Amino acid sequence: MPQLRTKSSAPPSSLSQPISLQHADALLNNTRMAYFDGRHWERGERLPLEVVRVEGEPVAVLLNGKEFACEEETGETVIPKNLLGGVRLSAIPDDITVKPVESVEGNVIHMRSDIGLSRFSAGSATASVEESFRRKFWDGEVGLSPYVAALRQAIAEHGETSETDFQDDDDYIFLHYEVALTQDMDIQDATELVEGVIGNIEKRADQLVARRRDGLLGILDRASFDADLSHALSNAQRRVALAMADIDHFKHVNDTYGHRVGDNVLRAVAQVLVNRSAHNAVPYRYGGEELAVIITGADARSAAQFAESVRADVEKLSFEEPALKVTVSLGVAVAPSDGDSTEQLVTKADARLYRAKREGRNCVRTADETERGVHEM
Repeated sequence: MPQLRTKSSAPPSSLSQPISLQHADALLNNTRMAYFDGRHWERGERLPLEVVRVEGEPVAVLLNGKEFACEEETGETVIPKNLLGGVRLSAIPDDITVKPVESVEGNVIHMRSDIGLSRFSAGSATASVEESFRRKFWDGEVGLSPYVAALRQAIAEHGETSETDFQDDDDYIFLHYEVALTQDMDIQDATELVEGVIGNIEKRADQLVARRRDGLLGILDRASFDADLSHALSNAQRRVALAMADIDHFKHVNDTYGHRVGDNVLRAVAQVLVNRSAHNAVPYRYGGEELAVIITGADARSAAQFAESVRADVEKLSFEEPALKVTVSLGVAVAPSDGDSTEQLVTKADARLYRAKREGRNCVRTADETERGVHEM
């Protein structure tokens, strides 16, 4: 369970004294507005959420007989989550950002995450998330800079989040991102959803900082592959392709030329994968002379074309030993058509790889053998 965080908060300067309900009623006749499900409520009704305005500017929100000050410049209003039951996102006024927290004790705010919710309008709402760190207080297992870099990558990978601001003054780091909300839900439910997204992003950041590179090849290792493929497949809305590659007759290379040359061959083939891998493709050493590439957002055709480009580039490699020719065989599988779990996708790609071995090597085998661009021998 995430740790509660605390934050000190002084009331806005425009509210030198707490505003009572009676005082609010006595304000200018046109200063009081209420929102719920996108419509006005008449004076005298029991209002789920009201905004008190002075000279047109929001100064407080009234909810269930309690008052909550608005931050003067941003309209941010801190409200305990337990009071927000039954209030939907569409009830939030356009110039107010609701910040649901665990509790408020004087000027101390207890929160799990720093979340701000905007009004649901035109089919969407936005949840803003702020992450802040201070170097002198960081006690993570890795350095703060690598962790924040991993956090930013996790935000970029997530299909429903986008980074909006990043500041680093060598003491504090502030990272802001948004979560897209596409349903007009209860604010408590929206908060729970956003907290789940934050948890997934933090989990992914932990995976990213734990990734290790193979000492010989410089590409990511098997443990990194397992974690990354599992993460990629966890997003049901994203297509994921897996290409498995194996160097043909590699034992013969080692037996004939020695392990030093064999290591050079492995490095050269790994470099081909690196050179061919765009922003959505990541290469790994799966084991021995078997390599793998995870390609996110790829369909069967583009994955087959990627594998064929790797095969062709490896075939063109040259080495100091004039008689040494190197080729690879590849198998390709695509989720969800070939499976939606790590085990299913690896099993499919591996089976096609070894089919390529049986059928002559130096070729690609995919889900659709008639795919244009597949080289068969």
